[in-house]
Formats: sequence, C-alpha cells, structure tokens
Amino acid sequence: MFLFSYHNGTPAPLPVELKGADAEHLASIGYSGPFPSPLFNARTQKAQWTGGEWLIITLSEEQIAQAEYLRLLSRANWQGLSDGLMATNVYAKVKAAASVSLAVNVGATELLGLLGDAKIGRPNVNFLNASFLSINNAINLSDDDKAELYALFQDNGMTSLLQVPDYEPPSNGAVK
Repeated sequence: MFLFSYHNGTPAPLPVELKGADAEHLASIGYSGPFPSPLFNARTQKAQWTGGEWLIITLSEEQIAQAEYLRLLSRANWQGLSDGLMATNVYAKVKAAASVSLAVNVGATELLGLLGDAKIGRPNVNFLNASFLSINNAINLSDDDKAELYALFQDNGMTSLLQVPDYEPPSNGAVK
C-alpha cells in the first residue's frame, strides 16, 4: 500500500476525496509521496517516520517484553473474569468466610475493588495476584477451587497474567 505524507507528517492513506488525484495537485496542497508501507517485524522492530523517510528501529528486550505485556492486557477479558468469579464456588466460599473473618473480608473487598479498576481499563496485575494469594492464605482453597479459578483465568485470556496460588496447571493446558 502506498502512503502519502501531509506537510512531512507520518504517511497515511489519502483521504477518499483525494484518491485518484495527480501528483502535481497533491503536491500543491501539501502532500508528498507516495511512500511504500514500511516492512518490519512488529514484534521486534518499530517504524519511525523522520519527515522524509522511514527508519526501522530494533526494540530492546525490555521494550519487547513491555509490548507483549500490553498485548496480553489488551486481550484480557476483565468483565468476563469479574462476572464469572461471582458464579464460582470460590466466590461462595470467600463470601461466607468474609462474614466471620476480617482478613478475608478485607481481601475480598480489595479484590472486588481491583476488578472494578480492571474493568475500566486500569488493571493492576501485581495487586490482583497478591489479592488472590491473600485470599488463598486466609481460607486455604482446595485443589478443585484452584482448578476452577485457573479455568476462569483461562476462559478470559489471563493465564499469562494471573496466577492461582500454589496451583500447577495440567501440562496439556486442560483443567483437571
């Protein structure tokens, strides 16, 4: 695909009303080009426009890891996790324990607040993992409870983000 730069800005496709215009007309209104779309590996490189040409920059390992983390966050279904959690035996156990244990009540309240933040686009993965660990330590979730949580994480694209405390998922990826 060919792209055009407007006043040396980042090249983009021409607006619909300018498609088919000749190079002279485009130049007279501030467009230059056409420039071919840059070819690069989006996982390890980025394209940067210099005002006259594309520069392909190799990302650092840290930048690659950050981009992968952001990709995982963008694919996570926080609403699905929150809704699904309410239907689990784990949630029923936490709710029952919260009425008699201040530690569980605080952990559950914190977890619900963190899920609320996640649903509006502000997930704090470290605190969510700490919250699940705190709840596990307070009520000692069974292996079945942990498998249920893992399945919920799996269903909502979060097994690379959230960990079920003291749980080793089956090697084939299926939940036992």
